[in-house]
Amino acid sequence: MSEVEINAPRVTDSSVTARPATDSAPRAGDDDRGRAGVAPIKPEYILPVTNSNAYVNEADDDAAEGSTSTAHQDGRDSKRRKTGGPGDKKKNRGQNKNRDLRTVDTGPKMCRAWEMGECTHNPCKFSHDWTAYFKSKPADLPFVEGYTTEEPFVQYAQATVGGAETDSVGRAIDLKTRCPVYADLGYCPFGWKCRFLGGHVRKVQEGEGADKSKMVGEWEMTTELTREEEEGWKNGETNWPDHKVFGELRRCIYDYPFTRRYLEAVEPNKPFTLTRTPKNKFNKKPAPTLAEQPDIATKDVMYDEEGAMNADVAMGAEEDAMNVEEEEQKGVVDGQAESLDVPLRPEEKRRLNWENGLYLAPLTTVGNLPFRRLCTTLGATITVSEMALAQPLISGQDTEWALCRRHSSEKNFGIQLAGSYPNRMVPAAELIAKELGASDKSGKGVDFVDVNLGCPIDLVFNQGAGSALLDVPGRLGKILVGMNRALGEIPLTVKFRTGVATGKPNAHKLIPRFATEWGTSALTLHGRSRQQRYSKLADWEYIRQCTSTLRESLSDAGLPSVPMFGNGDCFSSQQYYEEKEKSGVDGVMIARGALIKPWIFTEIAERREWDISATERLDIVKKYAEFGLTHWGSDSLGVQKTRKFLCEFLSFTHRYVPIGILERMPPQMNERPPKFRGRNELETLLASDNSNDWVRISEMFLGKAEEAWGWIPKHKSNAYGGEEAQG
Repeated sequence: MSEVEINAPRVTDSSVTARPATDSAPRAGDDDRGRAGVAPIKPEYILPVTNSNAYVNEADDDAAEGSTSTAHQDGRDSKRRKTGGPGDKKKNRGQNKNRDLRTVDTGPKMCRAWEMGECTHNPCKFSHDWTAYFKSKPADLPFVEGYTTEEPFVQYAQATVGGAETDSVGRAIDLKTRCPVYADLGYCPFGWKCRFLGGHVRKVQEGEGADKSKMVGEWEMTTELTREEEEGWKNGETNWPDHKVFGELRRCIYDYPFTRRYLEAVEPNKPFTLTRTPKNKFNKKPAPTLAEQPDIATKDVMYDEEGAMNADVAMGAEEDAMNVEEEEQKGVVDGQAESLDVPLRPEEKRRLNWENGLYLAPLTTVGNLPFRRLCTTLGATITVSEMALAQPLISGQDTEWALCRRHSSEKNFGIQLAGSYPNRMVPAAELIAKELGASDKSGKGVDFVDVNLGCPIDLVFNQGAGSALLDVPGRLGKILVGMNRALGEIPLTVKFRTGVATGKPNAHKLIPRFATEWGTSALTLHGRSRQQRYSKLADWEYIRQCTSTLRESLSDAGLPSVPMFGNGDCFSSQQYYEEKEKSGVDGVMIARGALIKPWIFTEIAERREWDISATERLDIVKKYAEFGLTHWGSDSLGVQKTRKFLCEFLSFTHRYVPIGILERMPPQMNERPPKFRGRNELETLLASDNSNDWVRISEMFLGKAEEAWGWIPKHKSNAYGGEEAQG
């Protein structure tokens, strides 16, 4: 690893004259150095502008927030900067809005219960025949031994085929490959379906005693499909709710005792009910709501003949339930000693020890468990899940609950929730507290729950969630107080923007209430408004003012300090420490900087700028792929999923410009590079904005993409593999 001094002087070249930002577009044979917002790359690395590469793709950073809209709220379209040339075609612009990100398993679907010796179905809709499975099973994927900076970039172990074509199992086995899941866990739960099968099988010799139940043909499995782990853990991951809980959530019969009492106190005219699921196809009865549970409802009929809820009867049932509890002090919530208007005492919450913490922001799609695990290996100490929506959680959607999963390497882990109203956010908090609980010594549970008050995308904002809550402090207060109490000792944190409209910030008005009235245990402020999205630079001066407001509010109230983090544009170790010192925050949350260069946490921890080599970057890509295989699976379907998310990962990392080819330091988040070549072929490939190259990089570690596998990049400009895209 080479190191570049943080305060390195800017390299100047008298032959280069900076052009003003208002200059006309560059012409063929010209270069982009000196243009506003363009990275200052040394001239020897810049490719001359031609009609076929006259574009610098403008990245849409709403991708990190899960945006699906091509138009921003303020009317600005996602676009890239045009620099001339006849190749400008409207169809090459904007986003691929209708991307289908599903994966398809085209092979025989084997019965998992049968593999474990537990299938009781007769007949079973899944296959129990390994012979048929191996007829179509693709060959093992090779093991990568090393890298080179020139073609073909990776070096594989010499393959050793296990058997002849007549051996249906052996012909697909590479005895020299190694299974990354087996290396990670000490066993491989994907068994015979693993695409690295040669790493954990052996051929049984004639006359050798072997367990026939573990054999397929002449081959024996040498790994276990599962291993006894501490309760609550599976494959190195935790936060797995019980299957019984999912059943109760889907039938809307899960009990929320705290939520019911809290909402009765703060919204007495609104009965607490959950969205009724469709009629069960077997008994044709509508799923019951909480109001139908025997401990809080009468035997009155809650639905009319068409299955719609009878609001009058539901209200009567709620009133009856309140009358049954008439001996309870009005306004007192079960499990709490004070009235609702009395804030929680700080000692009732666990203290968040975030001093000098390196905080990875919640990032939709790319901020998945393998990515967070990768960042912890590079120095991140605080991680939080992708944004989970409250409604799907309390409806028992397993895909949403998968976002709450935690890897053993995540030592300080939180779950971020988004929702619009107390009747969804409070039960979601109670559900997390009951089913996952506060983090224990083994690492199970959660260390904090974060409320998303910053998401700017239309899909969330228009439903009254995310940054929309900044304009409704009354409802926001009910949400936060209820969640705070429902979570018990689990701390509640918030991530928010300066406000909704540009030029009309209101975060400074909410901050005193966050800390003194609503009991939040940590705050993170993104220095932009909702309307700005990611345009213009983050306002760190405003973050400084808000930090001072927080400190003064806590001091006046006689309360202990609360961690305050800033967020926006941090892209280097130098920027991290400068922004932290000037603003007075306790730390800086890293978002896009981590997507583009995950090793930023190493830079910050070691207070240096890392001129990372191309092979070191490729090794990080390999680690991500291996972590993905452990998480999503090393079978064919898991390989497809891993490839999909790896390409999403590469759609951000390709934006990194090696600091060794820059004229000045530090690099800036808002500077986009002109077309350039790297210091070697591999570095050039890693900088490609052509999605075909991202797939090619994935094939180095995951083998040739399957014919049935398809992936469309978020941006149309990346999808074209012709002359324009290759530039």
